[in-house]
Amino acid sequence: MKKVLCHIYKSTIFLLFLFVQISATLNVSSGKQRLTVVLIVDQFSNHYMKRLGNNFNYAFKELAEKGVYFTDAHHPHGTPTTATGHNALNTGTLACNHGIILNSWDGPDGKKLRYDIDPDPQNAAFSIDGLQKTGNSTKNIMTTGLTDQFVMGGKNHKTFSLSYKSRAAIGMSGKGGQPIWFDSSEGIFTSSLAFFDKLPEWLMDFNYDRVFDELNFPRKWRLFYPRNSKYYDLKDINFHEETNYKYAKYNESLIANDIICKDLKSLDRRIRKRGLGKNYETYLKSPFANALLLELVKSCIKNNLKEDDNMLLWVSLSPLDKLGHVYGPHSLEVIDMIYHLDKQIWDFLNYLKEEVGEDNFMFILTADHGMEPLVEVMQNQGVDAHRILTNELVKEMNEHVKNNYNIDNLVRTCKASQFYLYREKLNCLDPDLKDKIINDLKNIILNKKGTRYVWYYEEFKNLDSEFDTPKNFYAKQYYEGRSGDLICMPERYSYFTPYDYGAGHRASYDFTTNVPLIFYQKGVFENKVIDRKVWMPQLPVTIAKLLEVGRPASSDFLPLSFE
Repeated sequence: MKKVLCHIYKSTIFLLFLFVQISATLNVSSGKQRLTVVLIVDQFSNHYMKRLGNNFNYAFKELAEKGVYFTDAHHPHGTPTTATGHNALNTGTLACNHGIILNSWDGPDGKKLRYDIDPDPQNAAFSIDGLQKTGNSTKNIMTTGLTDQFVMGGKNHKTFSLSYKSRAAIGMSGKGGQPIWFDSSEGIFTSSLAFFDKLPEWLMDFNYDRVFDELNFPRKWRLFYPRNSKYYDLKDINFHEETNYKYAKYNESLIANDIICKDLKSLDRRIRKRGLGKNYETYLKSPFANALLLELVKSCIKNNLKEDDNMLLWVSLSPLDKLGHVYGPHSLEVIDMIYHLDKQIWDFLNYLKEEVGEDNFMFILTADHGMEPLVEVMQNQGVDAHRILTNELVKEMNEHVKNNYNIDNLVRTCKASQFYLYREKLNCLDPDLKDKIINDLKNIILNKKGTRYVWYYEEFKNLDSEFDTPKNFYAKQYYEGRSGDLICMPERYSYFTPYDYGAGHRASYDFTTNVPLIFYQKGVFENKVIDRKVWMPQLPVTIAKLLEVGRPASSDFLPLSFE
């Protein structure tokens, strides 16, 4: 009997010791938080934290100093995009599994397919007066994620995902969540029948009470700090202004303009060519848009988080990305928006502390990808950078194949840095001839200044590359039936694009893959900087561990260690 009691005693001590060790490694609270907020700032590269760190006075300063800050967190994507990034943050896996290779891709019939658009009337999106002709759903997401596991984890578990972009909101929500996004043609926050039977009353009230007045009241964007202060005394900003917006998508600044009523046709080079424009697009590139979305988040919490609830709340702030594509990451506009965000997120954190309780929420700050500098700005600084214009390249490739092999229009199109070929034309050729044509096309691309690698999709089969290599990142973003046939990686500071203006994020370099990752919870995640390299698909696995719900089904990433 003594031996049995002794064995039980030793086993109990061992289990207690093991629990203490695991708790210390993960810094697990005890599930006491009622609210977990994952705030994703679209395009918020970690280089902003490094370059502007001494200028931050509010949220970014507090979170970096008081939270647990992973400084070397990366998205393992060859071509970082909003849709790919947000789906990875929910599913904990890569596009080869979740299927979302880009925001959109080229379908078998040559038509552009946006991943979240669904023509099925049963998934129609809500309009002001009823339902729209098309809709949105998760039909193209090929696996489940953290949100699904969280919803199944308890009867009082609630989850929402809010963004201006439907592709971001749906990527965060997955199949089991409740995504809400902004319809710029309707001027409302909305969702679809795939997620709601009808729009929630609190959301309709927010649209009528806040959104309509906010969007239709002209206002001027004012700099957050005085223009001649240290906050804008940055070489990159001054240099970019001296180019007189020659290479930006807009040929003048939105700052100090009536941005709500601004005529986009006079600003936007692409819209001038097409004669088209979208409602509220200038608003969605302003600091006011970030403030409005955070007000929506507050309304969601106020109307849905009850005393016994446990809520997982995803928030994606899109305006920085929309603005970055126009002016580039070193512009006055982008830097000033970040200063506004610093204070806006600070105010939001204070709201959580007051309304939810400082001990009752966990807050995570991160991003879906970063942003590349404007090519021409880098060129003017003496850097070897190039725009590889894809429309011209497709034409050149087709002319070569026609002139040398008498095959018409073999190259269908280019999407991001992926060239789509007509496989039915290729597959009927002799294998040796097929290989010769593929090599010719690869060499045409490789001869363009700014190209680093070109892979034919069959080269991704039986991949034996190390995980942390460019080829692996591009291979893991390949999904049969959606990806292109020739996948390209540009040199640093170069990118494949159909436009001769504006900025993008289409390569696997640190300014596009390295994003901030900060955990904050009072008494749990505090006062630590972790410099080792980690991967962003580890985030949802880690959150699942902390919230004591099942891990994302397709993820084979390990939880983060906080030691």
